[in-house]
Amino acid sequence: MLLRKMMSRIGVGSAYVDLILNKTTFQPGECIEGVLHILGGTVEQKIEKLDVEFIQKTLRDGKEIDNVIATIPVAGAFQIEAGQRKQIPFTYQIPDSLPPSQPGISYRFITRLDIEDGVDTLDFDYIQILPR
Repeated sequence: MLLRKMMSRIGVGSAYVDLILNKTTFQPGECIEGVLHILGGTVEQKIEKLDVEFIQKTLRDGKEIDNVIATIPVAGAFQIEAGQRKQIPFTYQIPDSLPPSQPGISYRFITRLDIEDGVDTLDFDYIQILPR
């Protein structure tokens, strides 16, 4: 048991998160819906928080610039048991003013499961924003 706890602190056998969106192509102003699936690892762990960042990535002069459009808090602190499964609904309304996806401009969600005394678990989900 002690070995499993130590391994989970470095990310091996740690809790896992996956954001599943209802679709991946959206119009500006549209509401995104999905579900966050959380799976407990090999030991019980305390989750400090669960949030999702909406990021606009811009390629300018050969450099990638990440702009955080929003940080969406999903859950505060909670315990996840070994092997436990949780589902949390997710919704977010895309701002009306965003430029559409195009070469040099892309969008993604980064889901962050902040694990106490452990390596945070990340999930990346890319979306496309269509022109009006």
